[in-house]
Amino acid sequence: MKTAIIYYSYTGNTHHVTQVIDNILKEMGDEVVIVRIRPLKEATNFLIQCKEAFFDSKPALYRTLLDLKDFDRIFLGSPVWAFKPAPAVNTYLDNCGSLEGKTAVCFVTYGSGAGKEKALEIMEKVLQTKGARVIAKVSFQQGEDAANIKRKLSGILSK
Repeated sequence: MKTAIIYYSYTGNTHHVTQVIDNILKEMGDEVVIVRIRPLKEATNFLIQCKEAFFDSKPALYRTLLDLKDFDRIFLGSPVWAFKPAPAVNTYLDNCGSLEGKTAVCFVTYGSGAGKEKALEIMEKVLQTKGARVIAKVSFQQGEDAANIKRKLSGILSK
C-alpha cells in the first residue's frame, strides 16, 4: 500500500508521532512518503498562533506535494491550537487535490487536551468533503512514547 503522511509540526510533537507512524507502516511493508507542511512565515508567539488558528488563518506555504492521486491512504497530522488544526494544515487542505477513493486517518497532538475532538472533527469534515473515507481519528499527548503510539494505532492499521 502506498501511504502519504502529511503533517505540520511547530514544537516537534507532531513530527515525533509522524516518525513513529512512518516506522510502523514501513514495518508492515507500506511504501511511505512524508509531506511536511511548512508556512512561509509563522508567528513564534503561541498566543498569536492560537489567534491565527481561532480566526481560521490560511498562511502561504512553501511548495509541497499537493497531488495525492498516487496514494491509497492518507494520514493527516496537526497540533491542536485553539480547538482547531494549525492554520498551515487548513491551507494545505484547501490546496491539495481530490482525495476521492482514498482512506484517511486524522491525528492530532496536544498538551492540555482541550479541543482535540473538535480539531479532529474539523479535519475529518474537510477530508470527507475532498472525497476521502476517514477510517479513524486519534490523538496523542505531548511526549507520548512510541509504544503507546503503536498501541493506539494497532486496531486502525488492520482496517
